[in-house]
Amino acid sequence: MIDKSQARKIISEKINALSEDEKSKQSAKVFDLIKTLDLPDGSICIYNSLAREVDTKAIINYFIGKRKVYLPVVDGEEMSLVEVNADSEYAVAKWGILEPIGKRLAPEEVMPAVTVTPLLGADKNLNRLGKGKGYYDRYFAKVKTLRIGLAFDEQIVDEIPCEETDKALDILVSANGIKFKDR
Repeated sequence: MIDKSQARKIISEKINALSEDEKSKQSAKVFDLIKTLDLPDGSICIYNSLAREVDTKAIINYFIGKRKVYLPVVDGEEMSLVEVNADSEYAVAKWGILEPIGKRLAPEEVMPAVTVTPLLGADKNLNRLGKGKGYYDRYFAKVKTLRIGLAFDEQIVDEIPCEETDKALDILVSANGIKFKDR
């Protein structure tokens, strides 16, 4: 089996080969599919996507008004959550991520029912490969939440190397469909 750094390199090359048009088409399909999910009641934590990720802007706007929506902000080695709405303001932060400006809450204070998590890759068993900083693994260790990953089809591989601290997804949504853990 390949190691995580090799997996990150292989998947990154696949993402880099995608055209902007293809990323937009797949993002639109993911958005249509995520709207069909029967999600638990409660708040949702979702990230502001980067250009190399499934676009989450439409998803964020879809959930605003339907439930409380929180976006993560990086605080040192941990993440805090900020509630957002249609009027929220953002600032460019670490790695070019647009982070919301507002009151920062510990994830345990919010306890989102659903967390849409970024990923670099995922496998058919819903193991998630992050970018290597461990923010979401530490977050998932503190918060019991439904874990949803969004991926371009090219980000899904046969097997992702895992460690004990890695938390698998409950649901993976890609342009090819929805995959549920243990189904």
